[in-house]
Amino acid sequence: MASALLQTFGSLSLRDAQGQGLKFPQKGLLLLAYLALSGRGRIGRDEASVLLWSDLERSVRHTNLRKTISRIREAQAAAGLPVLSVSDEAIWLPPETTLTVDAALLDTEDAPLRDMTELLRRPFPGDAEVPFGDFHRWVLAQQRHHLQRLRTRLLRAQECGDAPVSAVREAAFFLLEREPQDEVVRRCLSGQPKAPETGVGPSEPVTALQPAPRRTPGLTQLASPAASAVEPIYTPLSTLKAVIAPPPVSAALPRLALLPPVLKPGAHKSVAGTVGALIEDITISLCALRHVAVVAPYTAQRIQQSSEKVDVLAKHSVSYLVDTALSAEDLFVQIIFVPLDHIIWAQHFSIEGQWAAHRRTIASVIADCIAEQLRQHEQPLADYERHPEAYHAYLTGLQQTTRLTLQAIRSARRGFRQALYLNPEFSHAYSGLARTFSLEWILTAHGDKTLLARAEENSRLAIERQPELAVGHKELGVAKLYLGQIDESLEALARAEELSPNYADAIYSYADSLVHASRPAEALEKLEKAMRLNPMSPDMYYWSAAGASFFVGRYQDAVDYIARMAEQASADRLRAASFAMLGDLKMARRYRRKDRQANPHFDLEKWLAVVPIREQWQKDLYRDALHRAGY
Repeated sequence: MASALLQTFGSLSLRDAQGQGLKFPQKGLLLLAYLALSGRGRIGRDEASVLLWSDLERSVRHTNLRKTISRIREAQAAAGLPVLSVSDEAIWLPPETTLTVDAALLDTEDAPLRDMTELLRRPFPGDAEVPFGDFHRWVLAQQRHHLQRLRTRLLRAQECGDAPVSAVREAAFFLLEREPQDEVVRRCLSGQPKAPETGVGPSEPVTALQPAPRRTPGLTQLASPAASAVEPIYTPLSTLKAVIAPPPVSAALPRLALLPPVLKPGAHKSVAGTVGALIEDITISLCALRHVAVVAPYTAQRIQQSSEKVDVLAKHSVSYLVDTALSAEDLFVQIIFVPLDHIIWAQHFSIEGQWAAHRRTIASVIADCIAEQLRQHEQPLADYERHPEAYHAYLTGLQQTTRLTLQAIRSARRGFRQALYLNPEFSHAYSGLARTFSLEWILTAHGDKTLLARAEENSRLAIERQPELAVGHKELGVAKLYLGQIDESLEALARAEELSPNYADAIYSYADSLVHASRPAEALEKLEKAMRLNPMSPDMYYWSAAGASFFVGRYQDAVDYIARMAEQASADRLRAASFAMLGDLKMARRYRRKDRQANPHFDLEKWLAVVPIREQWQKDLYRDALHRAGY
């Protein structure tokens, strides 16, 4: 008897007993899957045409079916394998061929739990385009049946103990990701035995949990949601793809993905496994939340490994991303609100001493922190769900501001304006507009105060709408700086830092104003803090650090900071000045020429007259350096 294998999960395909693929048309494969899995085995031709092309006229449906049947016959003849039989009235599965379907595993009484979970992680029915109407409803019913079979097998495994603990957890995570309210499945997680390496129970002492000193507030002084404008510690989501489709609005629970830790330089690989287990413990704790759906660890790991994080996050409709990083000293945890690509909370946790023995207590504390921040952030999420297109336009604009070129800045401005057209009360979009005007003033170096006036106007509009957010105060401080109002700038930036102590961009801007206030040493301290909070720092951080280093006489440090910029050309003038002070006139003149090519109309004295610098010694030092470079 002939045999064939139909694969319906992952990719829809048909193979013979030797593994050779049959060139069935996609609609033929869908029909074959329907006959094999529906239990019918036979279908009338008219019904088949409605099933596959319900949105077309009857004559067109029948024409399409005849063409599909013709291609099926050609494929079967080429392979010498009858998989479907066809008459003038009906289509059926012939008894002379044994058809095995991968989905049959789910109806096997004692199927391995992990194998069932692995199968269901792949899409059904493969990568095929599912027809509308009755076929689509059948597919949904099949998917519900698949989940129910996994759930039944999971509960039996939990009761009989015939599956590894890790397989039980994987299956439970998978099901809870799709149905967070399933209390029975949730108990499969909470009821697991303790991991042997902890050696402790629920009554572990909390004293082992030590937030790292001098970095972020302790657990009793968490950053407020206003800290949401801090850029992520890794590559910002907004830099990964220029155009990001907003996820569809639905009444479903918001989704949270807790990513496995990234190992930073100096991290002890010996503790990586324990930290991975800690992350799983946190995920289990978060699964107890009723107002958020937690992405399963398997999916979270795929998100972490993906080079297209934005696409994957959109595919899984993730609203909150919990990013983690392990260094030699601590575990860093931060929550990113995906629609704005902003951090709403960040904290360092020490891993020194016998912290592994108190893993579950640490996990519980971190999970409680995350839960509280999500609760406080319900309003921004609700606003996002009302205006997803505005957030999409904002994020598109935000992506452009990471590049310090006039073209990118003006492109960003269009995105922010589109966001305001869609939602006129969108505070972050006003802040984004303010940023583009300030950046254009810097890049053009023409001293156009109209740009700064518009930056100030938009930052005030942002503050009027949400005065508790630091980002508006930060942009006001930047505009005030370049308007020459240094004290007002420092006041606005101090307010931004007060509102959001972990807001790296505000700390950077505060530092930049301190440079202009002739306090470069203090500025460097703040810039170092900003870069600790945001190790994958944007160019502006390095540019400002280079300037501060220059004014404290650390000229090689200035050159090194500029070398870390992605768009280094914007700092060629400062680099020329730094090389000149190092005595390397060849390199100084090289970068002077490059700067002249990019800015042929640059006038040094006019620029020094415009740039707000409090004390004359700074202007004299900069002038002297540029004169040495050949300006």
